[in-house]
Amino acid sequence: MKEFLSQAGRPFTVLVVDENLDAYDQLIALGFRTVPVTVAGDRSVAGFNPEALATLLAESE
Repeated sequence: MKEFLSQAGRPFTVLVVDENLDAYDQLIALGFRTVPVTVAGDRSVAGFNPEALATLLAESE
């Protein structure tokens, strides 16, 4: 995920849910229980799905 976002030239913040209770709460609030989850604006993509991520990034420009 980090490599994908870096290659796309997009800044990102990594939140580690098993080390940060607030990050875990954010994950649950989004309706997810697995990681990774990529959030851009009000949209999110669970897992590593390059096509969905490319669409998410394109829509968040």
